[in-house]
This record gives sequence, structure tokens and C-alpha cells, in this order.
Amino acid sequence: MLREAYAHPAVEGIILWGFWELGMARGDAHLIDAEGDINEVGKRFLSLKKEWLTETAGSVDQDGEFRFGGFQGTYRVEVARGSKTVVKMLLVDKGELPVMLSLQL
Repeated sequence: MLREAYAHPAVEGIILWGFWELGMARGDAHLIDAEGDINEVGKRFLSLKKEWLTETAGSVDQDGEFRFGGFQGTYRVEVARGSKTVVKMLLVDKGELPVMLSLQL
């Protein structure tokens, strides 16, 4: 259900109202047990969250472009050439594709 919600264009966020076994009204809704250990559902949630993160590396093409597929959100872009490194933040908003970031090294 989380994958469907995350992919749906009308969904702008997902809220978890609780996660700890002793703080949940339903006995089977927790991600962390009473001792503080992550249960199987919690492990699956963390795996899914990691799947939704975008981390990539590569080189620019002959046109000086680097393309990647990612999700909406803020990205930290680090570009290195020789001894010079430039770090910029890049915001990918809903409906703004492709996003271009120009850098001078």
C-alpha cells in the first residue's frame, strides 16, 4: 500500500502516527517492539524507504550533461574536476522535468 501511495500523483506525503509497540492502539501496527528492536515490518519499511532514496555517480557526456532518474525532493550535488569540487543543492519539484543545474568549475 505504501508503494501505491508513494507513486500516486495526488499523494503529497505519508504520515506514520506511531511506530513503537507500547505506543500503538493496534497490537500489530508497530515497527519497533517494546524492547526497542526493529521487527520484520520495520525492516521492510526501512528497506522501502532506502529504495526511495536516490544516490548516483557518473561522468558527464560529450554535451557536458549528466542524467539520472530520481524522485521529488532536494538533492546534494557534488561535482569534482581535478582538485576543484563544487557542491550545490538541487530541488526537484512536482511537474518540473527536466531539471537543469549549471555549474562552473
